[in-house]
Amino acid sequence: MPQRHPTTQHLRLHREILRELGHELVPPASILDFGCGEGATVAAYRLAGFDAWGCDIQVRQDREFLLSINPSTNELPFPNDRFDFVFSDQVLEHVRDHFAVMEEIRRVMKPGAISLHIFPARLKPREAHNFVPLAGVVQNYPWLLLWAFLGVRNSFQKGKDFREVARMNHEFLSQQTNYLSGSQVAEVVLSSFDTITFAERYMIKHSYGRARYLRPLLRFAPFVASLYSTFYTRVIFFEKNEGSLLKQDVH
Repeated sequence: MPQRHPTTQHLRLHREILRELGHELVPPASILDFGCGEGATVAAYRLAGFDAWGCDIQVRQDREFLLSINPSTNELPFPNDRFDFVFSDQVLEHVRDHFAVMEEIRRVMKPGAISLHIFPARLKPREAHNFVPLAGVVQNYPWLLLWAFLGVRNSFQKGKDFREVARMNHEFLSQQTNYLSGSQVAEVVLSSFDTITFAERYMIKHSYGRARYLRPLLRFAPFVASLYSTFYTRVIFFEKNEGSLLKQDVH
């Protein structure tokens, strides 16, 4: 199997999941990467011919297609009805006010636009950032202290005293994460959009990551996708009305 650059894989994965959901993402559709980080995926989309932009709390100043979110209002730096496709990857678990974010995402989506978001599940056995078991749910200091004492560290915590690690994890989890249950995710999305689709089965079907090992199970155990959603990664999709530059894929 040929090797693919991670950002190329992201583009392919997005397009395959959207195709499964009945949408063909083609240039020159306008795209927003919500929580773009360094902007590598945005750059890859632009190279592929898309009108791609990114936004985050802090962005690289040397890339004109990356814009900062207003930290005081949390407003996205784009006009109404701007994008055909809005996505995020490993971002929604950091959002403090999901209802406000959904309203902002809806505002910048064109009528008929679509949105896809991939993020860690609340009940993931090992929290995605500090590797503490069940830290998406259990975030009290004694629990974090126990695992720090037992040696659980991420790459930035190597060599640090277990008390310092526990303090760092408690501060990070309480201030920079906000994990939601599946029902809470649905409530948040449905506050701004008419429907929500949990699309984890398509993530499993098309992923080049660990999820691909679950593909054979889907044929005779469809509930595997639900378990994947609950205990590993959530993939949600929603739309804003009808009529956009995206071509509808006819099955």
